[in-house]
Amino acid sequence: MNQENPKHLPPEALDNWLEKVSGLLGIEEEIDVGAVLDLTRDVAHDVARPAAPLTTFALGLALGRLPADQFEPKFAELQAALTRLAAEQQEA
Repeated sequence: MNQENPKHLPPEALDNWLEKVSGLLGIEEEIDVGAVLDLTRDVAHDVARPAAPLTTFALGLALGRLPADQFEPKFAELQAALTRLAAEQQEA
């Protein structure tokens, strides 16, 4: 890991952490780390920092209600919709 600036890691630097978290939580689906981080960044900047973890948590709840075969396409759809919503908040 980058010890000089641990707050700015590339998404692949989080693979080990995500593997541990996924194992603990019983998650088998592939997670697009870059897309999750992009969404979190956009919401934090366009809405408010506290809105970022709340949004990703809510996205996780929504995705968790879906059959496994719908996870990937729905993730992309919802991630894009939430990013647009955050941008709209910035404009308001």
